Order: sequence, then C-alpha cells, then structure tokens
Amino acid sequence: MNRNLRRIPFFADLPDDLLAIIERQMKRRRFRKGDIIFREGAPGDSMYIIQSGQVEVISEGQGDEPDAVFAHLGPGSFFGEMALLLGERRSATVRVVLDAELWELHKSDLDFILKRHPAIALHLSRELSRRLSRTIHQPTVPERINLIALVGDHPMLFAERLYAATGERILVLDVNDLLSPEVKEGHGTHITVEQVDRSAPPDELAAQLSQHVENFGRIVMVIASRENPHARMAVDMAKVVVEIAHRTTPWIRHLKGDDHWLVMPTWRHVDRAARRVARKIVGLVLGAGNARGLAHIGVLEVLREANVPVDIIAGASMGALIGALYATRESIADLKAFAAQLPRAVSLRGGLWDVRFFPRYGLVRGERARHYLDDEWFHHKAFEELDIDLRIVATDVATGEEVVFTHGPLADAVRASIGIPGIFEPFPWNERYLIDGAATAPVPTHVIQEEADILIACNVIPPLRKLTHLRTPSANWRLPGVIGILLRAQEIMAAGIVESRLGKPDVLIQPDLADLGSRDYNRWETFATRGRQATEACLRDIQRLLVPVESNNGHAPHLSSTTPVVHGPNT
Repeated sequence: MNRNLRRIPFFADLPDDLLAIIERQMKRRRFRKGDIIFREGAPGDSMYIIQSGQVEVISEGQGDEPDAVFAHLGPGSFFGEMALLLGERRSATVRVVLDAELWELHKSDLDFILKRHPAIALHLSRELSRRLSRTIHQPTVPERINLIALVGDHPMLFAERLYAATGERILVLDVNDLLSPEVKEGHGTHITVEQVDRSAPPDELAAQLSQHVENFGRIVMVIASRENPHARMAVDMAKVVVEIAHRTTPWIRHLKGDDHWLVMPTWRHVDRAARRVARKIVGLVLGAGNARGLAHIGVLEVLREANVPVDIIAGASMGALIGALYATRESIADLKAFAAQLPRAVSLRGGLWDVRFFPRYGLVRGERARHYLDDEWFHHKAFEELDIDLRIVATDVATGEEVVFTHGPLADAVRASIGIPGIFEPFPWNERYLIDGAATAPVPTHVIQEEADILIACNVIPPLRKLTHLRTPSANWRLPGVIGILLRAQEIMAAGIVESRLGKPDVLIQPDLADLGSRDYNRWETFATRGRQATEACLRDIQRLLVPVESNNGHAPHLSSTTPVVHGPNT
C-alpha cells in the first residue's frame, strides 16, 4: 500500500511511518467510466485522491445545454477538498472518464491527520493555491477526446495526422496484436507504440490506460473488427471509435451509437477525422452579393495556396453558387473559367433567360439557368457525392422560413438560393416555393457554427455607410431600370440583415467592394483580386487558429512545405 501511495505526488515526500498512519484512515473505492462521484450542490463530506484512471470536473448543463468542463484530473490529483475544508456544498459535479481507483478521505479522518501532521497541511495549501490560480485564469476547458479506439485501415496514418493537428505525444496501443513489426518501427519519436498483454484479463486495459493518460496527449487503441473481450473493453473505454473502412461494423455501431465515426480510407478523410478529434474542423461561409460574390474565388484561391483545409461550406445566393462549384470540383481554374463566361451567360444573348412575356411570379422561369448549371458545371451531382460538406440556404416565400439544403441535387438547391425575388419565379420544392437565401441569411454563419470548430466567414455586401458615391445622383450615376432597382433593393435589405445576424465568426473576411457594382460581372478579375487581398490580410489569424500547440516534450511537429494541410494550435 505504501508503494501505491508514494506514486501519488501528494504523498511522495512523506516518511513510511506517516504513510502507514494515512493508509489506516483512507478507504479505497473503484468507479466505472460514466459514474458520478458526487454532484454539484451535494454536501461536502469527503475528498478523493486518484490512484489510477481519470475524472472530469463539470457543471452539468440544463435541458439541451452541454456540460461545461472545468478540468480533467488523472493519477496523483485530488479533488473535493474545497467543500470539505470550507464546510460548503459541492461547487461542481465529478464524473469518471476512465475507470478509476480512488482513495477516499472523510472529514473526520482529514481533521485527525492535519492536526497530527502539519506537513500534509503545507502540501495541501500549496496545491490549493495552484488550483485557485488555474481556476481564475482558465475557468473552463474544451471537452477533450483523448481516448480513441480505431478499427480498420491506416492506424499509423491516423496517429501521424492526429499529432500534426495537436502537437501532442501520441500513444498507439495495439490491443489485438494487429500491427506488424515494420509498422511499429516506422513512426517518429512523437508516437509511441505498445502492445497490450492479451493474456491479461480485459479489465487490465483500464489500469494500463490510467498509467499512460497523464504522459500522452492522446491514446489510440487499435482493435480488430471481430468482436472479442479486449476489443469490446477498448470500445467501451473510448470517447469515440474511428472506423476507417467502406462499411460499418454492426456490433461497434450498436455499442457506440453517435460516438462511432465511419471514415473513408483515403488520406483526406483520415486527416479530417484526426482534425475532428483535435477540434480543428474548418467551416467557410460564403455570403450573397450578386457579382460581388465573385470575390469568393480569390478567397478560396488564397486558402488553397496556404493549405488551409475547408471541411464545410455554407452559402447563400452567389455564395451558394460559388460554394457548390468549388465543392464539386475543388479547382480554382474552373472557378475562374466559370466567372470568365458569366458576363455573356447573364446577358440577354446568353440564352439562359426563359422570359415570361406575361410575368405573374417573376420575369424569368429560371429553368434554363438550372439546366445549364447542372449540365455544364455540376454534372448532375448530388450533395451526397461531395467530399466537402455543403449547406445551401434558400427562403420559403410563403412563411419567411429559412430552408437549408443538405441532400439531393445540387442544381435544385442552387437554383432556389439564387432566385432573386421579382426576377426569378419562386422555385417549387417539397410543396414549398423558395426564393433567394439572401432574403433571410445573406451570410449564414449560424448554419454551421455548431459543426465547425474554426469558423471563417466572407461578407461581400458593403455596409450602407460605405456606399457614399451612390447617395446623391451625379454625372456618374443614373437611376437604373427595373432589374437594377430590384437588385439595389435586395442589396439594401441584405446589408441590414448582415449587420443584425452576422454572428461572431472566428475570422471575418470583408473585401472592399463598395466602388464596384452588383452587376459588374465583366469585372470578375477585379472582384477575385479584392477577395485575395482581403484573405491575405486575414491569413495570419487563420493560421494561428490552426497551428498546433507544442507537444509534451516541448517540440512542435515539423510541417514541411509539401504538407497538404496547415495544422494549428488549440487556442
């Protein structure tokens, strides 16, 4: 017992006779993953010292609100002492993350020890001061996914990409003896590979994990797809199971539910899964703006050149069109080719305008435009076929509700989102009639804010205060025709909506476009250049969000110029 207590820093310097006295006062208790040790508001009648395992200190959310995590505690840490010493109720809930073995000390036993052995009181006061300082400077911490079970292909690639995304040391535990000697040796110093003793009972896996959880930033347990006791224990202990395969394994899916991630066996999908674990998923919001939306081409060009990953795109109106084109092709050259032909395509001679000679709901039907996009650019693709997650926003003209497309034909979603009221007839869809997404969400940041860990938004609609050159008619400004007036009215309303609904993206890109018109499609190169300039000005902020924190041994991962993704720090 003394040997076990001495492994705990709190008792490491105490003599053997004193440890023997403490041992007689303490009770050993075991808890399983998910157990609540005590809840916020409960009486504080004991403190706990962690011998093995891991717990998290949380404030439980009310209703649909998520829990707020204050700290993760591992072997050698103690908790519950504040309420015990102050005679107050518990200020937080403590939940077991990894099967834990704890030493429990009741109030009467603590009083006895502190009176007879002031040295322990000194240890306790120092730790309390450090903990108070940490609480003041960092009241909450993001939920960590530090235990991952991995089944399927490319386990070492996943570990490498996880290191690149986090900068933390990675432990790979070969639970079912699946890794060859060559694979085990073919990794850098930042990844350690260990073999689980399969002759030991599966319960011993929790003890092995508890020995490593404080020394490694993340632990990846490599398991077989065939159900067996050790694999089942690893799945039960893991925060998430990452399955790199074309099809899911039923028993894992049944056991883990939403915490089971099926990942396609490609470099890109594995990298994205690792960044999802690291909470580095990047979302890009492309706003409405008619011709001004061509500035998004420059935005995407800079992000691609800088190897910034784009995992999710949300778009409205022209932002939806550019986002769909990029998600379909991921080619800047194709985006520029599309922009180059756009001036002719939108002209009266372009052949895209199926004009209504007796317009009732709009000047044009919009079917020719939809077919053109589908045949020439989208190639009849659906959302489900894209590598980049895409969200396209339209508006229900009857109810004013926002409609977000995530499935089905791309051409339908884009046609609905670009349907400028008065110019295009409302688009019929699922017994609804849809118009331009800019009517409700010109820059729809809220659509992906829960999915993206890093949210980048591009707003190309100039604030009304910047359009000073249009405030008074002059020699360079004339009252436009009916289409120009409709577009100008939409622009005015969209500018007001942006100011009230933009939200708080991590990075906001705002190209200076006030001197360019919303129908200047022939100036697409200028729009794209302005988008480039605005993104380059924000690039350092974006990369700061992506660069990984330093690893536990003080060395950040090396990122060569050929690395396909820029990774970055937890902030």
